[in-house]
Amino acid sequence: MNEIVFPPEITEYIGTAAGHTIGMVIANVDPVVRTLLHIPEQYSSLAILTSRTGAAAQAIAIDDASKAANVELLIFELPRDTEGYSGHGNLFVLGAQDVSDARRAVEIALAGIDERAEGIYINEVGHMEMHTTANAGPVLHQIFSVPLGKAFGFICAAPAGIGLVTADTAMKAAPVEIVWYGTPSIHLSMTNEIIIGITGDYGAVKKAVDTAYQKGSDLIQTFGKVPASILHFK
Repeated sequence: MNEIVFPPEITEYIGTAAGHTIGMVIANVDPVVRTLLHIPEQYSSLAILTSRTGAAAQAIAIDDASKAANVELLIFELPRDTEGYSGHGNLFVLGAQDVSDARRAVEIALAGIDERAEGIYINEVGHMEMHTTANAGPVLHQIFSVPLGKAFGFICAAPAGIGLVTADTAMKAAPVEIVWYGTPSIHLSMTNEIIIGITGDYGAVKKAVDTAYQKGSDLIQTFGKVPASILHFK
């Protein structure tokens, strides 16, 4: 594949990552845009990451980036998308006092998304997203109400009925606590999926996510192929 070369005047572009993710910055946000989006006055620059597919892979990568750069999550949304599959895309906007922090956050997040996207799975009609992280930071705390420094697991499957079964399976598999959930009409954009975010001891969280993955995979493959990571799906 030929590398895309952008004209030097497109200073906003930083790079791309899995899930059709693009990372950008705005060095000096326009006053009207600031007012419309309720951007706090202390942040002159914005770091922007947005994807067609996935949410938790991006959220965990951005959470890691926030630990290394002086940024704060300002906007998180789950638009209806997944490029025609059952789930969502995403929009993350982070504020920074200096554009160098915004750039650094985007660069770190893009690299992390390429690694984390292994846990986003699709087949002809189904969709799953399964992730664990041992140490939740400020972004995961803000989005999913995970206690800071605690393990976090993200379990998503679609269509929504399969998501319900995987959530139930996860909760029966290990002693974990639900800190966030989404259904088509709650916290989501009427996407055909159910999501839970869990916390607890890391070993328990991992067991719950792994068990949910197997159950979801078994059910989704009744539609066709075994769900494959978006990094390998053909």
